Amino acid sequence: MKKNDLLTIKTEKMINQGICLGRYEGKVVLIDGCLPDEVVRVKVKKVKKDYIEAIAVDILNESKNRITPRCKYFGLCGGCKLQNLDYREQLKIKKSFVEDAFMRISKIYDVEINDVIASDDEYFYRNKMEYSFAKRWLFEGINYNDKEKEFALGLHIPKQFEKVMHIEECFLQSQFSNEVRNFVANFLFERNVSIHSLKNRDGLLKALLIREARNTSEKLVGLVTTNYDEALITELGNVLSAKYPEITTFVNLISRPDLSSTLPEKIITIFGKGYIIEKLGEYQFEIYPNTFFQTNTKQAEKLFSVLENYLQKEITDKSNTLLIDLYSGVGVIGIILSKYFEKVLGFEEIKESILAAKRNASINNVHNIFFIQQNLLKGLSLEKEYLEKDITIVVDPPRAGMNNELIKSIIQLRPKNLIYISCNPVTQARDLIELKEYYKIEFIQPVDMFPQTFHIENIAILKLFS
Repeated sequence: MKKNDLLTIKTEKMINQGICLGRYEGKVVLIDGCLPDEVVRVKVKKVKKDYIEAIAVDILNESKNRITPRCKYFGLCGGCKLQNLDYREQLKIKKSFVEDAFMRISKIYDVEINDVIASDDEYFYRNKMEYSFAKRWLFEGINYNDKEKEFALGLHIPKQFEKVMHIEECFLQSQFSNEVRNFVANFLFERNVSIHSLKNRDGLLKALLIREARNTSEKLVGLVTTNYDEALITELGNVLSAKYPEITTFVNLISRPDLSSTLPEKIITIFGKGYIIEKLGEYQFEIYPNTFFQTNTKQAEKLFSVLENYLQKEITDKSNTLLIDLYSGVGVIGIILSKYFEKVLGFEEIKESILAAKRNASINNVHNIFFIQQNLLKGLSLEKEYLEKDITIVVDPPRAGMNNELIKSIIQLRPKNLIYISCNPVTQARDLIELKEYYKIEFIQPVDMFPQTFHIENIAILKLFS
């Protein structure tokens, strides 16, 4: 067998990253571009010792759960890889992702995993999108003029990050976001504004950021550029303010031309207060252009309800209790859970997030929470006065999960309760290999924060063995 050979295979199940598993003459085949329980013609891409990588080129027998994708960019963009799958089936498959990770990696077999908490909105649920500027990725069979070839505002092509697909609609963020993105794209295109080139370290435009507070209707638009073009930015700000009065703030984020990232060195507020305010239950939070906030507001509220329901039963007397919030960001989780504890400590590495968290605590009149800037890659350092407290830890790390030093710190500290929130069940399951020796898993609760994609948020509630 060799590259580009054609095979006919019956798919068995979907695994992580939305890839389907099948077999050919007893050998595992990992297939992109199909669904479980389908007969597909595939083209071999790579032949490995233990498996074959392939891509579906023809669906010979469709799954009964296959539906017509809503988006015309489906299959090219990569953002909504499950959009051709009935949503109820998406939830079942995402639960299987969690089950597989915990059984295969953690070797945890005796814990019931709850059904996935479904999203009320299957589309238009994201409160934040960032679109990139680049030269246009050329579609086969579509003719662009020379000017169009030099300009695109859209999303990166999977596994080809340097390529950006120009888009005119996206079903993940609101219709308002679609309108603003298209308007800004046309505004800049008509004025021949230069696109940033990392290779040449020149050009102005890097990205367009749109954030929306779903419960307060406040909206933020941010243009990421390599320098401040006062005339252009002022004109765009005036036009946006007049055409879209619902935009509450417009900012210009200045990002270095020698970096591929859009991380800003400076943020200039053109109009408005430079941030938006979102409400979650009884609390409100300031959200800045570059601070983290859960991208699905309604599902975030459901996730926090799971945590609160557990703590209401578990913490019956909050005297001498301490909540440690690791990767605390702008303080959302710690502030919401602060009512159940005598004191809360939030640990975060990014200075800007610490400052925002302190402001959020202040505007919510939460006085028992304190934020500490600390690099958690080196583990958790805690002052002696807290060691005798009745400790609960909540941790919501990046997709890479926790590092060994932090896991060791948690085990040494022996918190009574450990709440582990993760957007990557694979790294979460890996981290539990060691933690399960000291903790019993009370329950596992997946939450679908990202409909139409293969991503799943997962909560693991752990309790220290007696």
